[in-house]
Amino acid sequence: MKNVTAAAACIALALGATSLASAADMAVKARPAPVPVLSWTGCYIGGSAGWIGGDVRHDTAPGGAYLNPLTATPPPNAAGGGDQPANIPALTDHYSANNSGGLIGIQAGCNMQTGRFVFGVEGDWAWTSLKSTNNAAYAAFPDLGNPAFTTAARTEQVSTRLDSLATFRGRAGFAWNQLFLYGTAGIAVGDVRSNTNVTFGTFPVNPVYNGAVHVGSGSSWQVGWTAGVGGEYALNSNWSLKAEYLYVDLGTFTYFSPLIAAVPAFAPGYSWRTSVTERDHIVRVGINYRWGSPVVAKY
Repeated sequence: MKNVTAAAACIALALGATSLASAADMAVKARPAPVPVLSWTGCYIGGSAGWIGGDVRHDTAPGGAYLNPLTATPPPNAAGGGDQPANIPALTDHYSANNSGGLIGIQAGCNMQTGRFVFGVEGDWAWTSLKSTNNAAYAAFPDLGNPAFTTAARTEQVSTRLDSLATFRGRAGFAWNQLFLYGTAGIAVGDVRSNTNVTFGTFPVNPVYNGAVHVGSGSSWQVGWTAGVGGEYALNSNWSLKAEYLYVDLGTFTYFSPLIAAVPAFAPGYSWRTSVTERDHIVRVGINYRWGSPVVAKY
């Protein structure tokens, strides 16, 4: 009987030890391995390159002394008299140019991530090769204010280039581990430069603008706005690739091209007015190096 009791006790102890071992083993297996999750929090610097397409508008018209009251002699003249008011709209022209070029630049910014939401700021500067030129020729026509006079034939050339462009923008969007999709908007600053040449021919009978030549240029650091969308993909905790589209509106600036030559003697103050409106589309790709963006464990 004692032997039976001892055997039963041994079996019970063995079963208990096995149960404890199984429970401990189950407790270890119940804890999943950590999943690495990238955080977009931190700052970065990088470079980018891409395409820029310009939607540039040029508006030209007589200016300066051409808008003065009439005198007995048609302009330009030594008295500084202007043209017939009805004739000014006929000499006002509008040109649009849709040219494209390349751009290359640098960018830097910082992000903050909370949950999937990521927000931050970015600034960038780019050099561009964007240029646009309009050439036009117009035949002579009777002066609309006084058909006894004839406005001489003329040619016009207006060109504009965007030398450099900088933007300062906010970015906000959502991240799915390595992928970050965002919208962006802010201010844009561009170095816009333009040249104008308006040259009139001569006319033998009662000419207006006879042999008048106007040459001038203007430049302006234009401040406007920009908005767009983009995406960024993290190759690892430090390096990421980005692709972005931006629309840029740099507004309008105006300059005057003075009269430098004419067949009769003329008073100073005659000029041709040019207004330039710069709007652009940008598509670019880039690479960023980030720091302060660790890979964190998520269970």
